[in-house]
Amino acid sequence: MKIAILALISTLIFAMTITAQAPETVTIKAGQRKSAAKGRLKIKFLSVEEDSRCPEGAQCIWAGNAKIKIAVSGMYETKTFELNTNMAPQSVTLDCWAIEIEDLLPAKSGDKATDQKAYEVKLKVTKLQR
Repeated sequence: MKIAILALISTLIFAMTITAQAPETVTIKAGQRKSAAKGRLKIKFLSVEEDSRCPEGAQCIWAGNAKIKIAVSGMYETKTFELNTNMAPQSVTLDCWAIEIEDLLPAKSGDKATDQKAYEVKLKVTKLQR
């Protein structure tokens, strides 16, 4: 009887844990919108709010951080999020999707500011399941 109860509890706990499917990588240019997750999500790369990353070729004590703003439309709602390259938050969730920043290009240049339209973000989109 004890074994049956332990087996039932173990099965319930295992069934309730969140697992992830294989992630999808989406690359979006600043100002553009792309579909992800077979059209279930629409992600728009709104802007780069700050870019204090260490410039290419420079020796920095800290790698710096870039903060971007995205708008994500799911099945039920649309929300605006800020993601960071080296600080929290680096990922967000909407509906049953996790969205994580993987990279921001171009790398920062030491001698001039980057035009907003030149930026491109690489995001990892993962479906979460129960």
